[in-house]
Amino acid sequence: MIMKKWILYSVATVSLWCSCTTSHKGEAPVALVWENGVYDASTQMYRHRFVVRNKTDRELAGDWEIFYSQLPVRVANDSTSPVCITAVNANYYKMAPTDRFRNIPPHDSLVVVYYADSRAVNLSRQPEGCYWVAKGQNTPLPVELAIVPFSDRERMGDLSAEAIYRRNASYACPFDSTAPAVLPSVKQAVAKGGRVSVPAEVSLLYNQELVDEARLLQEKLEQEYGIAVTEGASMHIELDLAAAGHTCNPEQYRLDIDNRQIAVVGDTPHGVFNGIQTLLALLRGNSHTLDRQTIIDYPDLSYRGFMLDVSRNFIPAADVKRWIDILSSYKIDVLHLHLTDDEGWRIEIPGLEELTAVGGHRGHTTDESTCLYPGYDGSYSVTEGTGNGYYTRDEFVDLLRYAARRHVTVVPEVEAPGHARAAIVAMKARYRKYAGTDEAKAREYLLSEPGDTSKYVSAQSYTDNVINVALPSTYAFMEKVVTEIAAMYAEAGVALHTIHLGGDEVPEGAWLGSAACAKLMRDNRMEGPHDLFEYFYSRMAGLVEAQGVKLAAWQEAALHNRATTDSRLKQVASNIYCWNTVPEWGGDEIPYRIANKGYPVVLCNVNNFYMDLAYSSHYEERGHSWAGYVDEVKSFSMLPFSIYRSARCNLHDNPVDLDRADEGKTRLDSLSKIVGVQAQLFSETVRGPQWAEYYIFPKILGLVERGWNAHPRWESLRGEVEQQAFCQDVSRFYRQLDMQEYPYLIHSGVNVRLPHVGLCVIDGRLYANSPLSSAVIRYTTDGSEPGTQSTVWRGPVVYPAGRVVKARLYYLGKESVTTVLFPTDTKSDK
Repeated sequence: MIMKKWILYSVATVSLWCSCTTSHKGEAPVALVWENGVYDASTQMYRHRFVVRNKTDRELAGDWEIFYSQLPVRVANDSTSPVCITAVNANYYKMAPTDRFRNIPPHDSLVVVYYADSRAVNLSRQPEGCYWVAKGQNTPLPVELAIVPFSDRERMGDLSAEAIYRRNASYACPFDSTAPAVLPSVKQAVAKGGRVSVPAEVSLLYNQELVDEARLLQEKLEQEYGIAVTEGASMHIELDLAAAGHTCNPEQYRLDIDNRQIAVVGDTPHGVFNGIQTLLALLRGNSHTLDRQTIIDYPDLSYRGFMLDVSRNFIPAADVKRWIDILSSYKIDVLHLHLTDDEGWRIEIPGLEELTAVGGHRGHTTDESTCLYPGYDGSYSVTEGTGNGYYTRDEFVDLLRYAARRHVTVVPEVEAPGHARAAIVAMKARYRKYAGTDEAKAREYLLSEPGDTSKYVSAQSYTDNVINVALPSTYAFMEKVVTEIAAMYAEAGVALHTIHLGGDEVPEGAWLGSAACAKLMRDNRMEGPHDLFEYFYSRMAGLVEAQGVKLAAWQEAALHNRATTDSRLKQVASNIYCWNTVPEWGGDEIPYRIANKGYPVVLCNVNNFYMDLAYSSHYEERGHSWAGYVDEVKSFSMLPFSIYRSARCNLHDNPVDLDRADEGKTRLDSLSKIVGVQAQLFSETVRGPQWAEYYIFPKILGLVERGWNAHPRWESLRGEVEQQAFCQDVSRFYRQLDMQEYPYLIHSGVNVRLPHVGLCVIDGRLYANSPLSSAVIRYTTDGSEPGTQSTVWRGPVVYPAGRVVKARLYYLGKESVTTVLFPTDTKSDK
């Protein structure tokens, strides 16, 4: 209904309209307010509300549509509603008047009630990117969107201030602090006694095979430490290679620090690079004064990776380079680039210009002939926003060279046969381009079959994102893409060892309505759709093998296959990436089962290493929650060779019995089949580099430690002894973050995330804590938000009974989200 007195809607809504003004040319004539849903027992759904306000001095007729983006929800409308909300495509929605709509008077409002199968649990799940289109004009105009404020109870999610306090306190235990302050920690350090000051000038001597390493070291010394490299200085740094076969680990290095000489010796240039990173890390934390010592160090796992999804929301090459520089300083040595997916194709392929001309852009469109539908970021512009962009061929070649100089291998991923909507739409556009003049050329790279009636819904709610594996044009397309990517590596002078071909989340129902697939199945006596999946990967095995390249894929490519398919894939598989390690889903055995079949496995544990999962259930912590929450401690707690004890909490963040976690579970036959670990940043909820950095840092630093040191001392312990050893190591880890890593990252311009403040009341006194001892806790007791001028917590104070306490952590210009302690939380505190 139309509200004649919209002020009755809610006081919160009134305050949100205060900034709205009468619409001018180039502005939408409406503004929106959205209110998060409450559960409705009668529908077993959540009842949400939009308020549509007419900002103009004229009546608002029903000749319009409003579009917006939101992470996928199943929407239902009341049959009497004057406005209907429908999903145009997965995470892209349309709000349009029905025949029950009545004109909205000037400056009046309309309440739109609708239902969804979930409610927003944090900021990432709210609507965004709203815009208006008048019928017949097709000119999008931005719409102001305000969100009804959530309560402090909602804000804290499932967290309690007192539980945070207990957790923080558990990590404040004594530990051995004599080891070198480096992340990842070193294997062996032998003290020589005394310290040495690195002067303002040093000379640099190096083996001619180490020119790149020497150049990078000089750049770092001069630009970040103010240490000039000159000839004849009183101290010299020497870089050299050991005799061939000196050790069995090609990344091992020896770092000798003495009075007038620092020597880094490695078996390979990569080993020397690792030693340089340790030297630079020691310099960072000690004002150019170093302990005289000898360090011998090497990684337990050769693959220490980071997967960056640039498809859902694009990250420019300049930012990727900056991250390569930072991550390689932590000895991360693989960058897995998720270049293609349903929402974007981000690498130029000469001869297939539509992939980036259409698939590299999102914006307002009615038919996707020139760009994809908006999604996630919601921008209707085809030039602005994180939905737009791609790497040109030259940019990608340059990126490969930049990474190689830092001993980072770039693994390109082209998603197939699922998660391929951007490519499918782009090749349809190419088909239309040539269909009238050259039918054969039009069909040359087509990925979909006209008349395919397959019905399915993907994990991200798409109904048209699976490549048709029975079409010859599909393999022509894949061969073209692989060939062009291989040519980029060749031009860069960088070896292409492997190409990742996705393979995950092909939805049930795909291919069942395809005539071409039905014929292929009959001709080859296939029994079901998984045979089509195996057919595709067997074909791709031959295709990449012809290029002299190995194939990588997500875990689904190695599950449920016939023995003959497994045998073929193992011949060409570089790695299988295992992500589902959730015990509640029966997924924790998958990595070891695949490894026991003979595949090399990279552990990508969703409950340890998914950077895009929110840090916690706090409403202001952005990110997903479909597999729980992940912070730096959960990544630190991962055990590559004791995977069942890697999840110390279940999906509801309740502790599990680690001593019984592996009972009856698949055992790993060969340690050598676990080749590495990898962090994943899928970017549905990312809106630019700063948001991505918040997700990555410090969360990835747990993986940094575990990839290098895969056998922490608590791996073989049990019971309270294990818990004590674990907490001691976490205490040491946080001390390292506090004193070294946070200052380094913040100085490097990284948007780091700070942990929650813990609060509790004990014997009538207010206590606060944080795992970062150098950070400042500021708090209020009057219900207001803490700020930089709020009271600093310096020790226990008398708790003002019945008051709400709010606190934030401040460190080097960064601040945490707010922790709220409610009066009712204090009753049980002893």
